[in-house]
Amino acid sequence: MSQFIDSGTEKHTTLLLGAGASTTSGLPGWDEFAARLLIRSGSVETLDAAELLVSRQDPLLVAEAARAAAGGRWEQILRASLYEGVQDLDASPLHLAAVGHLLTGESEDTQLVTLNFDTLLEHAIEGEGFPALSVTGEALAGVGHEVHHLHGVIALDQVRDVVLTLKDFTDLLSEAESWQLAYLRRAMSRGALIIAGTSYRDPDLRQWLHTVLADRPADHAAVVLLARQGFDLAREEFSAVQQALADQWDAIGMRAVLLQDHSDAAQIIRELRDVSSAAYVAPQDRALRVWDEHAERFAELQQIYSDQLASDAETLRSSLGTERLNLTLWLADGAGNLARWATQDRYYRSVTDLRMVETGHDSRWVAGRALGSESVLFKDTDDGSTVRWKSVLALAIPVRIAPWASFVTAVLSVGLPEAARAYEASALMWRDALSGIADDWSTRLGDAVPK
Repeated sequence: MSQFIDSGTEKHTTLLLGAGASTTSGLPGWDEFAARLLIRSGSVETLDAAELLVSRQDPLLVAEAARAAAGGRWEQILRASLYEGVQDLDASPLHLAAVGHLLTGESEDTQLVTLNFDTLLEHAIEGEGFPALSVTGEALAGVGHEVHHLHGVIALDQVRDVVLTLKDFTDLLSEAESWQLAYLRRAMSRGALIIAGTSYRDPDLRQWLHTVLADRPADHAAVVLLARQGFDLAREEFSAVQQALADQWDAIGMRAVLLQDHSDAAQIIRELRDVSSAAYVAPQDRALRVWDEHAERFAELQQIYSDQLASDAETLRSSLGTERLNLTLWLADGAGNLARWATQDRYYRSVTDLRMVETGHDSRWVAGRALGSESVLFKDTDDGSTVRWKSVLALAIPVRIAPWASFVTAVLSVGLPEAARAYEASALMWRDALSGIADDWSTRLGDAVPK
């Protein structure tokens, strides 16, 4: 977090989100989207053929093939391909963090801009009770909170100013002063530019940033948040290339901050308003405070927490319609691990008795993945991690240590005797019950830390 001190965020922040913000909401990444376009347009007949084209050629040129085959159905195919299989348009942690930053500051001190076609940012703003406006050109003053779409909009009910194919990008880059370039130039003149969830593949973004970075004030940083999740690399692979990643971004005038999960980028955005405070405490240090306080009071809290989990389990048994389940509280140690801290059916003697598992979007453990994604996960246990339970339901728990932002440092997991599909019909009941229990644990864990 020290990399954001005196970066320009204290003056103005422009948050630019790429595909990583929306893929975690269930929307396709570029390669999957391009393959869908090829199949729906009739350009190719099979998924294998579509994936072959996408992997072996310039994706922008592949999109030209789909557009040529689509003819007058192009806009319909765009909508269908983007939202195929999506049941609910739920904002991701990155969307929610960006919108939270927008809505909690002074007027005009934050702007939202996206490379994505979807309107999940707008939905998140409207979910907080404020009007939102999708902007694909010059802003319209006074209408609502603006989300600037550099590549156009594909909403459920409209398609507007889409930049997708090779010709689209070529035409845009031929403009000496596009509205997108002018927008980014103004953004860098006002303060910091924070980019999250993009691999920087878009040729127009590269050209625009090359231009605006040359003219920016020296104390206005352009920071790119690079999550291992976005590169689809194992931890060891990411470790092997992270210095090269940092160096390549530094060479083009941008500051790279290397992370594990997209949810880490979301947490950084939540922290930006506080980071310049003299008394600021980073989220890792706050997680350590929670861990250390619980370790200090281990024997006392074991009985209290186990008894509380037993009571919570009784509530969940009724909501889930099952006689058997196992409720567990997991606590992060502030060093990348998650400990099975307390369960409903036993007391642990010491911290050294606790089982530690890795966290992150690709953790073998459902609880570890829930912490890394900041979401509710319901997974069948077909990976051999448990023989007693056929599915695990897990929910990340945010904790707030005032006056700083909430941060996820715990997880509740529920082991269940049947596959996840057996509980789908009662989701309305158990989701509310689980959410209420998680809220109580959020307060309980925060209260355990001395103010």
